[in-house]
Amino acid sequence: MPTRSPRSVVTFPIVLRELTVLRAENITPGMRRLTLGGPQLDAFVKDGLELPALRTEGFDDHVKFFFADETGRLVLPRQQVSSLDWSDGRPVAKDYTPVRHDPEKGEIDFDFVRHDGGVASTWAENAVPGDSAWIAGPKMSHSHPEGADWILVVGDETALPAIGRWLAEMPEGTKARVFVEVGEDSHRQELPTKADAEIVWISRNGAPAGTTDLLEQAVRAAEWLPGTVFAWVAGEAVTLKGIRRHLATERQVPREQTHITGYWRRTAPAVPVASDPASAEEPPEAPVVTEEDEDAAHERLHELTDLAPPYAIRTAVTLGVFDLVDRGVRSAAEIARSAGAHPATLRALLDYLVGIELLATDGEGHYSLTPISEELVEDDHSAEEYHLEGAEAAFDASLSGLLHTVRTGKAGYRTLAGRTLTEEMARESRIADTARAAVEDEARWIAPGVLRAHDWPSVTELTATGHGVATVVETLVKEFPELRARIVAMPSVLRVLREAIIDEELLPRIDLVAGSGAVPAGTRTLLMSRQLEWQDDEDAVHTLTEAAASLAPGGTLLLVEQVTTGDPEDMEAVLHHLRLKCAFGSGVRDAEEIAALAGSAGLVVRSRADVGWDHRLWTLERAAS
Repeated sequence: MPTRSPRSVVTFPIVLRELTVLRAENITPGMRRLTLGGPQLDAFVKDGLELPALRTEGFDDHVKFFFADETGRLVLPRQQVSSLDWSDGRPVAKDYTPVRHDPEKGEIDFDFVRHDGGVASTWAENAVPGDSAWIAGPKMSHSHPEGADWILVVGDETALPAIGRWLAEMPEGTKARVFVEVGEDSHRQELPTKADAEIVWISRNGAPAGTTDLLEQAVRAAEWLPGTVFAWVAGEAVTLKGIRRHLATERQVPREQTHITGYWRRTAPAVPVASDPASAEEPPEAPVVTEEDEDAAHERLHELTDLAPPYAIRTAVTLGVFDLVDRGVRSAAEIARSAGAHPATLRALLDYLVGIELLATDGEGHYSLTPISEELVEDDHSAEEYHLEGAEAAFDASLSGLLHTVRTGKAGYRTLAGRTLTEEMARESRIADTARAAVEDEARWIAPGVLRAHDWPSVTELTATGHGVATVVETLVKEFPELRARIVAMPSVLRVLREAIIDEELLPRIDLVAGSGAVPAGTRTLLMSRQLEWQDDEDAVHTLTEAAASLAPGGTLLLVEQVTTGDPEDMEAVLHHLRLKCAFGSGVRDAEEIAALAGSAGLVVRSRADVGWDHRLWTLERAAS
């Protein structure tokens, strides 16, 4: 069952903007502030696209800066409706937090840590008024956490822009304990706030960033206030590991009450390789395939075809093995007891994980994490992404039916019990709940496009159904207070929407109607979101036919579906298509295929709009009889 986050999220279209440096100043010896401005901070039109003004509503928002590469070439993504197209190559880009945004003055401030090397810090150090700056984002904002009795804030100088902005915007009287690590005392800043905040500055006294455990020591020694805490921690990734363990293990802070982010990772400097000047004048020799090359190819083939590592890793994640080891449960017997596993079999699994470098052992039966498994523990999404009883694993497992699907074009996946994925989702609530929660999360990105793609002020009542529809409906009722909406879904789906998805303040304005199959007859405006992607063509036509029959005379069906990119080099999109095809027999259809399904259901296309992120909104109505 998805857990409601204490921080609500609002998403924005991702817009590429060209701004100008207005001012540059060193606010401390360790921090340089750039003030940017320009017409593209506001709404503007480019290549026929109407692009919205920049919005930043969260203290830890991220804006991506684009820089020229080592040859001086600036690679920029191309603007789409609500997102960016990266097909021209990956640009040199770094994320930074806006510390101040003044729409009336047309200004936005960013702080850059001053240090030797680094493309961003070098650019910022040399930037002067009049220089151009290319940015994109923010793509989302997280709110101040709700329901916490006090706030724990921990970060190094890279987190200082977010910390400073949060303290300035924190609600008056909020209890907060703040720990900030800087290189030396002269790098401290004034941090005005109306919160009840105790701010502790920690100086490394010249030690390189990312080389001390000063923050961890300070957090461990700090007074722990009573009540529910929300912990926000950011900085160098390795130095945060001890803090993460302390909060999870010793303080028992639930994962959803923490936001721990590695802003950067300290790496050893690269060792330059000497070049032979004479070799530059000689033409390259034809490659020679050696026995070592053949061995490497064989090893690579084995890596690509070996099914054991993913199943072993996912089994360990599902049992909570890596979290247990991280919390200090180190012997096979203790891990088996805590995980509820068969001891001898678990020992074999642990030994295999050692062999593939997911665990390490001291030779005396005690296990520890490796850098790879530490990533699993630190990544908040891993628990769901790799859980064998969740939706991600179910979709991945559907590829076991790929042979049948390739031969027939139909869904080939069956569980060990012989059930289709649709049947399995009806039986196993965890798979269905996590699948729907994932789609609702994705719907954040298309909701702004849906908002722009239809004449919503003319709609007074809306019936909605499908996947991700709750997030879209939320966006609509927030924007149009007079709109009355109802969502039709199975009771189990409505339970998830009520408890974990829909904003509690909006629930009184959204009717949740239990139902299956067709929506109630007489509907004037029906919004159907991503309903067809889990259905083969026959079922999709049936669904659309029932939807058409439910429309009142002159009624409108608004259909939101993903369409194929048509790019064979987009491996993620190709794999997503194969998963859907194996699981449901659907795949990701193109626009013409969806229009054909609508036509087979007795519907005609009145219009079609791009709502971003490879999704389209079709405005459909019943064909004249």
